Amino acid sequence: MSEVVGSLAWKMHAAATIVIWFFFNISMGSLTKWTYLYGEVCYTAAPDKCHMYKFPFMITAIHMLFSWWVCVVVVRRRHGKGPCLSLQAQLKKIAPLALTFSVCVAMGNLSLKYIYPSFNQMLASVSPLVTVFVSVCIRGKRYNYWTWLSMPIICGGLLVCSQQEVNYNALGVVFVVGATVLRAIKTVMQEKLLDPKEKDLDSVTLLYYLAPWAGASLLVMSLCFEGLAPFTMLLPSDSGGDKKGVGTLLLLLTLSGLNACFLNISGNMVTAYMGAVMLQILGNVKACLSIIVSVAIFRNPVTSSQAFGVLTCLVGVWIYQQKGGTVAPPTATEDKHK
Repeated sequence: MSEVVGSLAWKMHAAATIVIWFFFNISMGSLTKWTYLYGEVCYTAAPDKCHMYKFPFMITAIHMLFSWWVCVVVVRRRHGKGPCLSLQAQLKKIAPLALTFSVCVAMGNLSLKYIYPSFNQMLASVSPLVTVFVSVCIRGKRYNYWTWLSMPIICGGLLVCSQQEVNYNALGVVFVVGATVLRAIKTVMQEKLLDPKEKDLDSVTLLYYLAPWAGASLLVMSLCFEGLAPFTMLLPSDSGGDKKGVGTLLLLLTLSGLNACFLNISGNMVTAYMGAVMLQILGNVKACLSIIVSVAIFRNPVTSSQAFGVLTCLVGVWIYQQKGGTVAPPTATEDKHK
């Protein structure tokens, strides 16, 4: 009886975590797009002199700063001074993940400068298939035939949507594809670090170590590609003129920063519960919801073929959930018989 209750409690906790991750994931795309659309700073002395805060590297660095602040509070309340992972261990385990994460998220945010969240999610739908390949290549996992059958349905459903996209932009597509491949690699790396055998790291502790490394990487990228503009827009004007819109911009950055923190924590938890491939499949379910939310908020058009693609994707998810999964590698005895 206790095993049944324990199993039920685990499933309920996992389901709640997935719902929370869905919420923060969908709201993250919308908040980022809002920042690009409404994060405008104007000079009162020259009302026509306005600038939009379209700095994806700095925005993601701010996300990491908020993530680290929250994790410091949680980790230190739990461990006192905090867990101790040596610099050598961080260079080996955390730094590669941080760099992959930084470029992945920055490219994803950069794509939103050119395309709407709905189209972004449509193109990112190939993540499950890419993640399966990465898991096979990096971790040596094996998947059954149902997994390989479900992947084209899951990925192809949302890819159908992109063919009728009226807000197409080639540069935005390049950024989404790059982010998708890096996301698969990052998720497999996370899965390995969050393995129960890795007793040093849980979801919050991983973000506690990851955030400073990722934030530093993103800050360097911001200085190289975006210059000092992300800072000067938020500071008082040298000429003494007042700026309008700074308060709204700071509010948007704060909301997106807190959202990113809880998104990262819940994403780590879903990875620990469900594994890398299932995380990406759930990401496609989330993509279907994101398309609906994007249309509701930004009023961008969606065609009937795109709606059909969403339905096809959900059918593929159902097939994987019912039949797909990993298979055990052949034993030494089986290899001898072969």
